Amino acid sequence: MERVEELQANLAAGFPSCMKTMVRSNVRHGFWLHLPMPFCKLHMPKHDATVILEDESGEEYKTTYIAERTALSAGWKAFSAGHKLVEGDVLVFHLVSSSKFKVYIVRAFKSNKVDGRFGSLDVNVDAKPIRSVRMKRRKRTSKRAKCLELLPLNHAQDNVENNSLMVLDTKNERLVDQSDNDSKDLSAGLFDGIRSLASIIDFNEVKSIDSFVITVNGSGIDSELSEYHKIKYYELCCSQNSFLHDHLLKSISSKLAAEIITQTVNIAEAVKGCKLSTFQADYSLWDKTLKGFELLGMNVGFLRARLNRLKTLALELQEAVESERHRVSLEQDHMKEEKKSLEMKLVKLKEAMHRLDAEIENLKANAERHEFIFQEEVNAAW
Repeated sequence: MERVEELQANLAAGFPSCMKTMVRSNVRHGFWLHLPMPFCKLHMPKHDATVILEDESGEEYKTTYIAERTALSAGWKAFSAGHKLVEGDVLVFHLVSSSKFKVYIVRAFKSNKVDGRFGSLDVNVDAKPIRSVRMKRRKRTSKRAKCLELLPLNHAQDNVENNSLMVLDTKNERLVDQSDNDSKDLSAGLFDGIRSLASIIDFNEVKSIDSFVITVNGSGIDSELSEYHKIKYYELCCSQNSFLHDHLLKSISSKLAAEIITQTVNIAEAVKGCKLSTFQADYSLWDKTLKGFELLGMNVGFLRARLNRLKTLALELQEAVESERHRVSLEQDHMKEEKKSLEMKLVKLKEAMHRLDAEIENLKANAERHEFIFQEEVNAAW
């Protein structure tokens, strides 16, 4: 992140920029890239458009920007594959024109080749989730110490092959290293990395946003989130009376956890903004994303349940509207035919009226002629 901040600080002034940490959906499957929503609302087009991505060597890639989803779609796969992006890479997007980004890549690994043992940061879905540890009160020091089984904090150290076992000493409120690996440097690193676990509190003790601290693997990640996302995430947690990230897999990095939380908030807000006209494809995409988060240990079941209810309700209402529209359309067609038939009858009736008027005129003429003949006979000479 220091390299990213240094890079952004050296970019040309007057042109906005944003950063994005690569997650699996960006580089392995799906190949969608959601850009930060606040950045897009301020600087990106309000409609779908073609956006050019220019890498540091000057090579350009055409992508399609989907305004409604604030995401890059078609063309992003070619850029990702062409630059061999992996999870954890950080990209800085420098908007040099209304539809062109200069893209700078900060690699998660010093070498372009990723250590095969970690499979491009594949998450181990069989790993046990990490749980928040409630603060122990001093008056309960007789309670048995709680063991926390943690994965090594630094995967890049080749000499770390086994999980370290850390024991929380409730009497002295400190963590003691009981690992089989007696390396002092490693012990110190692990101790520093998980020291903050002792400060994690139960969600029931969170009374306001001021006491709301987001911790993953013993590290606070509040700085990774915008104030907006933190507030919205706090509201989501309050609705469930628990930390939604409490059971994330231990192999999840803080940056990936922050990205998961950010996307969860974005989807929750998108769900709140749903209308009956919202595409079913959007519901499916959001549910697919949340399902992936759920597999990683994120508590998003209530969001998926709401999505499924909305999706089902939208389908039922749309079918009802379509059925009613079809019925009205048929009735309208019937009325048109009836009107046409009545108009034809009216024409025939008018023609009959004209014919009858003509016959009446003829009768009048005949009556006058007959009266004349009769009067001639009356006035004839005797």
